[in-house]
Amino acid sequence: MGWCSRLAAWPRWAAVLVSAAGIALLSSGLAPSAAAAPRPASGGPARGAMGISGAFGLVPAFGPQGQATSYFQLAIASGHAVTATVIVSNLSKHRQAVILRTAVGATARTGGSVYLPITGRCRGPACWVTGLPVGAVTLPGGGYTAPVTFTVRVPPRTPPGQYLGGITALPATAPAPVSLGSNGIAGTQAVILPSVTVGVAVTVGDRSALVSRLSIRGVRGSALGQVARLNIGIYNTGRTFAHGKGQASCQAFGQRHAYTVYANTVLPGQHALATVNAPGLPEHATVRCAIRIRYGKGQLLTWSGRVAIPGGSSQRYVSAGNGAFVAASPSGFSRQIELGGSLLLVVGAVWVIARKRPRWRR
Repeated sequence: MGWCSRLAAWPRWAAVLVSAAGIALLSSGLAPSAAAAPRPASGGPARGAMGISGAFGLVPAFGPQGQATSYFQLAIASGHAVTATVIVSNLSKHRQAVILRTAVGATARTGGSVYLPITGRCRGPACWVTGLPVGAVTLPGGGYTAPVTFTVRVPPRTPPGQYLGGITALPATAPAPVSLGSNGIAGTQAVILPSVTVGVAVTVGDRSALVSRLSIRGVRGSALGQVARLNIGIYNTGRTFAHGKGQASCQAFGQRHAYTVYANTVLPGQHALATVNAPGLPEHATVRCAIRIRYGKGQLLTWSGRVAIPGGSSQRYVSAGNGAFVAASPSGFSRQIELGGSLLLVVGAVWVIARKRPRWRR
């Protein structure tokens, strides 16, 4: 039974995927390449270093012109297929066995891309990736790499558009559980599975003919501690990955406040929240705001209306980086309330499978 199946089968266990920073979009061209025996990386695991420090890495093979790429970006006609090669690297000093599984791309809550594991039947672009090893890929320690060739096959009658899947590397053997702490009554243990995912972006049809279209379907006010926030609901009704940048302007008691808006990538047919810190906006008030975001090929997205700003909270929040904020609690535990998405490549992700064990006092 694979790890994904085991996750689905374990009762009372919760799984959380925590992703690190994303990367910018790059183009790549890939040529078919035959698999070879593991080989030591020249001068250390240079290209394989896109992964988890001290564990393993996953990166596309060099393109036909020798260019390095950070994720796969393939153009495939409906009903056709291409082959590509991913490089698996052992970044540790010890022998490691790694399993490769497909993942499906999705839009994170605040934009950007995340990758969801397949726990049952494959779905969407994850079904297009075939030919990955059924068993584990075993690599000696010391920066060894192994090229793995796979096939991406687009089903017939697939509508033109851009689609996102992924390939995830996981350890073949589960590490030992670790303790996350105890409050004297109940303790929490976790099995932490390090993983790394490389994106497989597929464009079906003529890219220049694909329509990019974003829309705003409402803006909601909120408060992060004592700081007001604008939560902009952005929907992608087009056929391309789309992101943009612009400005939100709000009037409050005769004063104009302007804020930069970053609309992270939204996949076709999906939606996300563009969150904007808006210091200076009053609590318990309704303000008028106008939003302008440029995206695509010089396209302009606009919205205007009233936004209700609630009262602030005495809760203390700490930035965890990459758009994530953690609410600290008096008991010493903390909870993550918002996680910014990463873009097309998840570097250094971990699966945390946790369960609570009661500890009864004698």
